[in-house]
Amino acid sequence: MSLKHRLKVTLREVYARALFHTGLCAVVNRMMPVRLTILAGHCVAPGSALTEGFLPADMQISEEKLERILRWFSGRYQLCTVGEGWSRLRSGKSARSMLALSMDDGYRDNCRVMLPLLRRVKAPATVYLESRPLDERRVNWSHKYFWILSRMDFSTVALRYAKLTQDPTISKAIEGALKKSGHDPRYHVKRALKYDAEPADRDRVIDQLFAEAGGDEAALCDELYMDWDEARELQAAGVELGGHTINHVILSRCDRDVAKREIDDGARSIRAALGQPTPSFAYPWGRRWDFNAESSAVVLESGFESAVTMHAGVNLPHTKPTELKRLAIADDAKLHLLATEACGGFELLRRIGIDLSE
Repeated sequence: MSLKHRLKVTLREVYARALFHTGLCAVVNRMMPVRLTILAGHCVAPGSALTEGFLPADMQISEEKLERILRWFSGRYQLCTVGEGWSRLRSGKSARSMLALSMDDGYRDNCRVMLPLLRRVKAPATVYLESRPLDERRVNWSHKYFWILSRMDFSTVALRYAKLTQDPTISKAIEGALKKSGHDPRYHVKRALKYDAEPADRDRVIDQLFAEAGGDEAALCDELYMDWDEARELQAAGVELGGHTINHVILSRCDRDVAKREIDDGARSIRAALGQPTPSFAYPWGRRWDFNAESSAVVLESGFESAVTMHAGVNLPHTKPTELKRLAIADDAKLHLLATEACGGFELLRRIGIDLSE
């Protein structure tokens, strides 16, 4: 971490703790215009199961942690779904600032663990669904990658991948990751596979490694993802279900026809299975380099009213509907940072040119 980044993190902590522990969050909240804060997570795990799976820590939040966060916000903000919140914000019909919980991908624990929690807290939520796991019981390459690493030594996987790939860029990336010190090489290889690898070659090699390790794709999908009956259970409980493409592709790397198929057909599948509109969409991965103006246009063409990113901040009436901001939450989420963002504390600093939020 660079000196500049360490300084930014320290200032963010000091500022957020000052607002939170002195009660100034409530003062700032009244000063700032009505806003929509969206939390973004993936998996909700019972406390004892948090470290039992193979998905990375930044994709998991414990049931207890999420309940504490929602209970704190429920007494201070209007809880809503993403679609409801954006509609109220845009129309000016909400007198209170709002908070929406969202979860990406459609993991099974969203139904089995999160839904009972939502009922206890009396909180709504939005869950963004990939359609391929639901329709075909197939998963994208990243889940197979994490599964392989839970069963094989990383160096063995990396060297085997380098031998099987026909992509010299990835071979060099793997070689560099194995030589680096002070960094998690799994992260660097995953990033290279995500952004630098030729997708067809990457998928072929990952599938071969997955098969060599004894992987069963349908069984893995059943372990991780909901089925349509569980999605309908969420729907019946009032959870908003949104679109998240067919197979979690990076839309900025797709041509328009592929992006349209991923967005439009994914939405069509959800609408056909659930019999209702899907007002909101989540970009896979969600950073500004993971989507572009063309894919944002396709989102609107496909009938969505809004699209969420993975960039931090709050949403105001003038926020672009295809670039709604979200706050990532995992089990290391800090309530004082979330509260400072939600009250408009970081937005207040942004207005004078200081961005401490990420």
